[in-house]
Amino acid sequence: MRSGRRVGVVAAFGAGAVLVVAGGMLLDGSKPPRNEGALPASPAGPRTAPFSPPVAVRVAGPHPVRAAVSAVAATLEGDLEPPADGGRVGWWALGASPGAARGTVLLVGHVDTEAGLGAFAALHDTGLGTRVDVTGADGHVHPYRVTARRTYERDELPADLFSPEGPPRLALLTCSGTYDTAAGHYSDTLVLYAAPVTPA
Repeated sequence: MRSGRRVGVVAAFGAGAVLVVAGGMLLDGSKPPRNEGALPASPAGPRTAPFSPPVAVRVAGPHPVRAAVSAVAATLEGDLEPPADGGRVGWWALGASPGAARGTVLLVGHVDTEAGLGAFAALHDTGLGTRVDVTGADGHVHPYRVTARRTYERDELPADLFSPEGPPRLALLTCSGTYDTAAGHYSDTLVLYAAPVTPA
């Protein structure tokens, strides 16, 4: 996946690659929509919670996700690599923190590994309107709501996903599309965009 500078999601899978995505099929066997919903485009109001690195994420839905989060950065080749532990999720540490008034909080996770399903396999079944809670190191829970899903070619991710600027939003990334055994990665990336939920 490219975003002007080369920042991609790398996943060294293997036999486990056929467990979830076979030509882009969902866990329940249906075909996922490539694009739907509206991207978060404007601030959702003042954010007063202290900024703190994320340590956990919870995604509601038919296949709930609960995963620990740790910071990740790009490799020398410019690839954004999820944590080696397929059950954990990586946070792009050069982007925004949950609760920030601006920027994208980017979380990336495996769809599968040689050991089985990855932390973000269920994103393929996660629909618009789904609640996502991101917990900071300070214990504060930041609620988001999924507003859009997009599928990009692996080397064509938008540059603004990696920026601490722009509207406050959450982006959840995982692999999608066709698995290339020779190259050792999937053809596409699924991105779920979520907007902050403001207090009533």
